[in-house]
Amino acid sequence: MPVRDHVQRTYATVRPWVPAVFFVGGFAWDAITLGKSIKPTDLFILLGYLTGAAVILVAIGRGVTFRGSQYLNSVLQFFFGGIFSALFIFYFLSSSTLPGYIVVIALAVLLIGNEFLESAYSELTLSWVFFTLSAIMFFNFALAHLFRSISTFWFYLGTLLAMLLVLVLRRTSTRETASSKPAIAVTALMLLLHAFNAIPPVPLVKKQMLIAHDVHRARDGYVARVESPGWRFWRTSSAQFHRAENERVYCFTSVFVPTGIRTTIRHRWQIYDEEKGWTTTSVLPFSISGGRQSGYRGYTYKQNVTPGEWRVIAESQSGAAIGIVQFEVIRGGEAKEKTVRL
Repeated sequence: MPVRDHVQRTYATVRPWVPAVFFVGGFAWDAITLGKSIKPTDLFILLGYLTGAAVILVAIGRGVTFRGSQYLNSVLQFFFGGIFSALFIFYFLSSSTLPGYIVVIALAVLLIGNEFLESAYSELTLSWVFFTLSAIMFFNFALAHLFRSISTFWFYLGTLLAMLLVLVLRRTSTRETASSKPAIAVTALMLLLHAFNAIPPVPLVKKQMLIAHDVHRARDGYVARVESPGWRFWRTSSAQFHRAENERVYCFTSVFVPTGIRTTIRHRWQIYDEEKGWTTTSVLPFSISGGRQSGYRGYTYKQNVTPGEWRVIAESQSGAAIGIVQFEVIRGGEAKEKTVRL
């Protein structure tokens, strides 16, 4: 039996398992190589996926055939799987509110759905939609790192560049079955979501947030006096803060920021009112600069905090939420405290 026929027969036998293999392989590779923070090397990995997908889309659109070209859809599926799994990890790390998690869930749906859409990639409309979304999210990361800024200007510029890239590559296709309108619609949707702060504030990643009775600098970082176990981030109910008269309430936050980026984080202090809902009492900013893998650390405090349900939202300059900590202020009373190093 010729080698080519043997390869084709073997591929036909294992083809039902290809989606699962590509899913597990792509996600495992990203989990190993990307880690828990965003680094320049991660962007090169994503750029490789994006470039590979672009080359394959152009080849399919122009009807290029060669030995092994029948496997292009599978390779394209791997590239899209790698892109979406990486974006899922990044955007999950940057999410802290319901709109942000909805975007993450949408990425998860695309990640899983990608494993069952190999044959659909021959219909280039869907492929270009996936590519458009991937390019927009890639440029969202890349421009922030390249220009060392997380200004909203770079998001809009990145979205425009992604759309122009799609339109230019799309013109190389000799097939007329693929429409550009869905890709344009995806671009418009991303701009709309960003306008309503529904997209997680990548590349910022919250590392830690806690409420404390006192925070002060130490030689090797910060030291905080907190109520135990209320400061732990995995608690599902509000932490309790037993406030003595005239005592300050501190909010400590650490955020990962890529090297070279300088920006401002704001603490939005809010109290819950049964009639008005969450009401902002003050917005306190503090400057940060990137580079520490464990996150840049800072804090704000309030002096006159009345009893009730409170929360502090750490947000970017554009108003996108980076993290939220909720707690209940109780007047007086004894509390079990502990000192932690941050």
